[in-house]
Amino acid sequence: MPNTYKQRHNCGNKAMAKKGRVSTGVYGLDDLTGGGLRENTITIVRGGTGVGKTTFALQYSLFGLNRGERVIYVSFEQSEEQIIRDSRDIGWYEIEYHIQQGNLNIIHLFGEDMTFPSLDLTEIVRKYMLPQNPRLVIDPLTYPTFYSEKEKRKSLSTIFKELRKLGTAVVTLEDPADGNTIYEGSAMPLYLADTVIYLQNLGFGELYDRTLRITKHRGSKHGEGLYPYTIETGLGIVMRTSAKQIEKVRPKTKYDEQFKEAIEKTKPMGIIGERLAAKIEALRKNWTRDEDPSEVLKLVLEEEKKGYGKRS
Repeated sequence: MPNTYKQRHNCGNKAMAKKGRVSTGVYGLDDLTGGGLRENTITIVRGGTGVGKTTFALQYSLFGLNRGERVIYVSFEQSEEQIIRDSRDIGWYEIEYHIQQGNLNIIHLFGEDMTFPSLDLTEIVRKYMLPQNPRLVIDPLTYPTFYSEKEKRKSLSTIFKELRKLGTAVVTLEDPADGNTIYEGSAMPLYLADTVIYLQNLGFGELYDRTLRITKHRGSKHGEGLYPYTIETGLGIVMRTSAKQIEKVRPKTKYDEQFKEAIEKTKPMGIIGERLAAKIEALRKNWTRDEDPSEVLKLVLEEEKKGYGKRS
């Protein structure tokens, strides 16, 4: 690897979109997810064959690696050699450097060999844990292995709980061939995940040939539309969102005075007012609508005043 790359890489910067957020590395996606993924959460990237799930996982990994982060990449399908080959094919030659430096640990497992997935998987990840809170990838989550028996399905909750303690995880999940049915085995991880991103390839060759939908993003505002994307050599997944689509998920600051006035009116309400003020402030930070919030705030204040003199 050329020295110039090493010099560029050794910046030691955390790849955080903003405080408490982890950037996905997918061009344009952070704008739709409130600044990126929340730390210590599980994100499921689901879709059929060939939609770019592994590309997403590698892009997420390399974005952090190129900014001084560490990654543990668990693969149930591809060996380290195959992952290196696929990365080089798309133009991500730096992957070998990160492996050599010990920043990227690729663990190739066979799900059929795991007797107790909830114990085996998390213990294997712990074995490769690094000093800092890493990015984690599981590609793919082999649900036929994990959920072939009822008692094994229960282990997924334990897996996700432990992974959250260890880092911020992206988990890919293969959809059935028809793309419209969610089987029992794949429904469980979607329910337990913090964020779910659905990739689809219709195969028509038009603008909306490949689309991304954020179907779940706990604790954060997110875009609710259907967003086109492409997979570009050298870049990976690139969102093709318009400025208008992005503007829809950005908090509006032009109504700050209305929120401040409402918060001022909570002051005579004692502890109930303090709690209500915190709720209104949270609403202000997440108000993405173009409509004036005054009527909503008026309704809330009127309802909250009922019985506020009682002990809370």
